[in-house]
Amino acid sequence: MSTPQPTSSPAPALLIVEDDRLLRWSLREKFATQGWKVLEADSGFAGLAAAGPLPIALALVAVTLPDIDGAALASRLAAAHPECRIVLMGSAERPEAVAPRSTGWPVLEKPFDLDELVRWAARAAAGTG
Repeated sequence: MSTPQPTSSPAPALLIVEDDRLLRWSLREKFATQGWKVLEADSGFAGLAAAGPLPIALALVAVTLPDIDGAALASRLAAAHPECRIVLMGSAERPEAVAPRSTGWPVLEKPFDLDELVRWAARAAAGTG
């Protein structure tokens, strides 16, 4: 008779939509080493395609993208993935980063501390953040 193996929950999925290649790479590497399944895109419409029907725990979305406004993308993601926590990322020095604050989604001001973001994301995925 075989011994039952403990079941492990699947890695939470994170969607990163950021057109800055270096920032996207940094986020991907940081979250992947923490056990997240990372999906990424360099534009809004590519982000929608990457998310597809997959369950997404967290989406990090740049406020300014080359093809669609980050807040508009966040609205589409929220409609398709109601379980998803969404965080907008923008620079406080750019006026377009202030407008999305009225959406109700948190806006993370660049530059930010990656370790703190990972801790917050873990809490958010667990429903305690």
